Amino acid sequence: MLGHVGIRVPDLEASTTFYEELLSTISYSTTKYATVKLFGPSDKSTPIPVFMLREYTPNAANANAAKPSPVHLSFYAKTRKEVDAFHAAGLKAGGSDNGAPGLRTFMPNYYGMFTVLYSFRFIPWNAEC
Repeated sequence: MLGHVGIRVPDLEASTTFYEELLSTISYSTTKYATVKLFGPSDKSTPIPVFMLREYTPNAANANAAKPSPVHLSFYAKTRKEVDAFHAAGLKAGGSDNGAPGLRTFMPNYYGMFTVLYSFRFIPWNAEC
């Protein structure tokens, strides 16, 4: 199951205003941090927000690319074993390791991984349970 989607935007405030207006029609609320805005159901029916905006600024870490990576996709897994298998399959299919399976600091017991398929210009795939 799809976990969440994140996109990088050059104008975080304008994007936030747009998506707050749009997503309020389906009862989503916003959690705001300095460079990240998180959107999710107001009733907290998902374990984490399902849509994220992240401010994009060209810098050395992204090779000063004028455009951001297009999207971050996350898929839910039922077990840590599935997360491990998802990561292994991503590597076998030609992806690169962008974070081995393990606990993350995002939230308690958040076990995730990251693979990247560079031929599509920095599309991160991640699974979590």
